[in-house]
Amino acid sequence: MKKKILIYGLGITGKELIKFCKKNKIPFYDHDDNKKNNFDKILNKISEIILSPGIARSNKNINKALKLKIPVISEIEYASRYIKKPIISITGTNGKTTTTMITYKLLKKSKNKIFIGGNIGKPLISSLNNNKQYDLYLLETSSFQLQFVKNNFNPLISLITNLSPNHLDHHKNLKEYYNSKLNNFKNQDYKSYSIIGSKIERNIVKKIKNKKTNLIISKLIQDEKNIYFDKFKIKKERLKLVGNHNYENIVNSLNIVKIISNISKNHIEELYKFNPPEFRLEKITDYPKIFNDSKSTSVDSLRNALQSFKIKIRLIIGGKNKNLNFENINELIKKSTSKVYIFGENKFILAKTLVGNNIVICKDLEDATRASLKNIKKDETLLFSPGSSSFDSYSSYIERGVKFNKYVKKFLR
Repeated sequence: MKKKILIYGLGITGKELIKFCKKNKIPFYDHDDNKKNNFDKILNKISEIILSPGIARSNKNINKALKLKIPVISEIEYASRYIKKPIISITGTNGKTTTTMITYKLLKKSKNKIFIGGNIGKPLISSLNNNKQYDLYLLETSSFQLQFVKNNFNPLISLITNLSPNHLDHHKNLKEYYNSKLNNFKNQDYKSYSIIGSKIERNIVKKIKNKKTNLIISKLIQDEKNIYFDKFKIKKERLKLVGNHNYENIVNSLNIVKIISNISKNHIEELYKFNPPEFRLEKITDYPKIFNDSKSTSVDSLRNALQSFKIKIRLIIGGKNKNLNFENINELIKKSTSKVYIFGENKFILAKTLVGNNIVICKDLEDATRASLKNIKKDETLLFSPGSSSFDSYSSYIERGVKFNKYVKKFLR
């Protein structure tokens, strides 16, 4: 009997995989941990498992399959078998969404038919379901998606923005997390381009250099008023993005676009029009200035947000406990904040870690928003940058960001 593939996970990605298999008459089973069907009964009937991004290597069924040497691959790996046009893959602990969005806006100036998706928007496999033809595939890729890359996922351009500890609730350890990210470069060769942020550790740079690709180190060159890229001077005052981390995102994007087409004045003008994606250091009011940075799900993203301000601010942090170390950021929080409002699953851990700060422990995000806005002055700044993922209370950082905006409207007087 011919074995079938197994689609594991029936969220958005799994549903698109099922749609693809039905459309192309590919035999398959499907499984979800929320269903009661018996995984063990189909183990000897499957040729490989295509995994949805949210399922960890530590999943007991996936462990069984790996021990039996049944191939386990990610959705981007599977979809890549059927894609012949160039892929651009952008990963990193922070900045990947903004970099992807900037890159898309700039590449559109070349009038390419571009699919944008991956960890942002639609799964890659969905591009094969809609009967559209694309010249280019632009992906934001997470460590979850990259973990089970084997031989097929081979981007023309791979970028890694930066690396810092994250998702240690999903990955076994930091090594597994970093190695998953480095799978972005796994199958590249001399025809490929590898772009890495200038702050990436030397030992990681060395690993990528050994791939013998066309290596580009993305460096931010700036002064107080301008960013410099090739012959162009980009005026900071005209940008809607703030902070060095966003300036690095701009340079990363320009390095990608430069490979596809020549950089022109039109590209620079597009940069000036670019608005920050929702919930990524997004300013939602002016008096007082309130920033919604719900996308901040790591210590490093919190650090970047804090370093974007030159005055003392009120800060709201907290969320799901991901075993992240906030000790190294304690001094920056002291220096940058007048008061810190802590909520979420990790609030008591944070309170013990952030010794010496003016801390208010809050019941939940609604309570933290109410407390932080109490007696706030028009010239003050409030930053919501959780530094933690949202899954203790919310389905996503987006839902969390929407709720914060709602609470601001409710409590701001």
